[in-house]
Amino acid sequence: MSGTIGNGMENRRKRWYDLFGLLPRNLGRVLLWLSIIPISFIVILIIYAWRADQYNLDEVLAPLENCAAYDRNGQWIGTLTDHDRVYVARHELPDNLVNAFIAREDEAFFDHGGIVYTSIIRSICRNLTTLSYAQGASTITMQLARNCYELGGKTLDRKILEMAVARRIEGKYSKDEILTAYLNRIYFGQQCYGIAQAADLYFGKKVGDLTLAECATLAGLVRGPSIYNPVSSPEAAVKVRNATLERMLECEFITQEQMWKASSEPMTVAGEKEASPASYPILVISRELGSLACCDQQEETSSIFVMTTLNLDFQRMVEEVSEPALIALENSPVWSGLPKRVDNHLKGCVQAAVLCVDSRKGDILAIMGGRSALDGVDRWQAKIMPGELFTPVVNLCAVDQRRTVIRSNPEVTGRGVGFNTVIETAGKAGYKGDLPRSPDLYAGKFRTSLADAVNALYMIGNGGLNVQLSAVRQVGTTKKNLVMVNAPSSEETHREILPRESVHLVAGLPPFRYDERTRRTVVNVALPEYSGHFSSVRGRYYTVYVWVGFDAPDEAVYKKRGVSAALAKTCSTLAEDVYTRAEAARKAAAAERREQETPQEQTSL
Repeated sequence: MSGTIGNGMENRRKRWYDLFGLLPRNLGRVLLWLSIIPISFIVILIIYAWRADQYNLDEVLAPLENCAAYDRNGQWIGTLTDHDRVYVARHELPDNLVNAFIAREDEAFFDHGGIVYTSIIRSICRNLTTLSYAQGASTITMQLARNCYELGGKTLDRKILEMAVARRIEGKYSKDEILTAYLNRIYFGQQCYGIAQAADLYFGKKVGDLTLAECATLAGLVRGPSIYNPVSSPEAAVKVRNATLERMLECEFITQEQMWKASSEPMTVAGEKEASPASYPILVISRELGSLACCDQQEETSSIFVMTTLNLDFQRMVEEVSEPALIALENSPVWSGLPKRVDNHLKGCVQAAVLCVDSRKGDILAIMGGRSALDGVDRWQAKIMPGELFTPVVNLCAVDQRRTVIRSNPEVTGRGVGFNTVIETAGKAGYKGDLPRSPDLYAGKFRTSLADAVNALYMIGNGGLNVQLSAVRQVGTTKKNLVMVNAPSSEETHREILPRESVHLVAGLPPFRYDERTRRTVVNVALPEYSGHFSSVRGRYYTVYVWVGFDAPDEAVYKKRGVSAALAKTCSTLAEDVYTRAEAARKAAAAERREQETPQEQTSL
């Protein structure tokens, strides 16, 4: 009986893999492992197929959104480009454009099912050899997949998921639909998405009017929007354009003669265009994004949103206060015979630039670069002579070296410390470009942007800490996935760029004037060579900077009786008015918060 039970137990223990025991020992192990590999492969395929199935394929042909900016409270400011995202249908796409992208990006596009397995294998071998992500193997369909669904970074998981989604896209849409969706979504640099925006931005044309050379340029551009930008890097753009033309010839899309003719054309572009000219905030945001270069890294997203530090309520207040102040100036008796604003005709008229920032964080709350953004000119970027605005930098060098500060003569003060020290300190404070190595340096008689002078004043007023004036805080995709946070860490903001003790002493010297009654620090100066008048008011919460002057200063105008004094008064009054209104708004908001909190506290009691 026990023998029978034993045999039964042995029979129950037998499994399918016991069959390998009948084979030679090593051969059995090999066959076991060989059976595990295809089973694992099938399991992986099932997992990624399931993950790919979670994506809604309707996204591929979903309506396209413009890149947009929002203020600190989530209010919409405007789009980041004046080139609207227009959907271009397949029949509107020139054959040369289609062929250029096929030759450059995916030669076998019309033959594969979304994946070219030989390219995948070749890419894997290359990347393993270089131990890096040196080569991709993305088809146009795979690029469309990651563009629509933001599938993540350059990882093996992303690549496999991308392939699975591409297979689903190929199963639902025709090749023409896929290609059209791709060209309407792809990123072309300068916050420009889609072929319609690219054709307008770079060449000032509709898509159907693009030449062969222009089609090849745009096809090459998507390989590196910041590297091959035809506006900022024309030589690199010519090189990638000609490489694309050669690929088109190899694919027999064009003839040798067509290639020679197109490759010999000069790189003629429409010119660099700013974002929407109807809004100074958009001009500033677009410029800051360009300096951050964050968007060029997001070539796989269909559009972006930007969260800013701006406050639209403050922005409206600044706009409402500024223009009446200038109209009052133009209507004064001293302005008789001088240009006045008529509708939007501002040529030769007096201009004003206003900037309101958070005194502690450097957040730009409101900005105006002139009387109308329609002229596309931001006066904060205009070149002026800083004059007395540069004196604090000279004084800082002297104080830091324990040298005497001659309040009435910065040139004498500067000679005591030397050009090298002053230039080095100016660079730390925010002045860019080459500064003169002459007595003009100490007197501030050199050309620099008004923005640089303001950045230096702000840093000195902020105790020399590492806080920069900025409007952009977060950049993300339309699905609210953050791709960049432009906010320094607490350690960075507390790092001293300028010596704090010396800065505090300098902040009590001219041109700074502290008012004990109002607890505000005020600056009022006339800039050299009739560059205008500058005023600032700094308090605990807000700092306001104002410039009033002319784009093309005329000595005769300034020498006219009462004009210079009227400009100075308008400038200082405007700065004080904006500051006072900002403070009033802050106090009203604080009172409203207290009223909302009080009933809740009483209820809880």
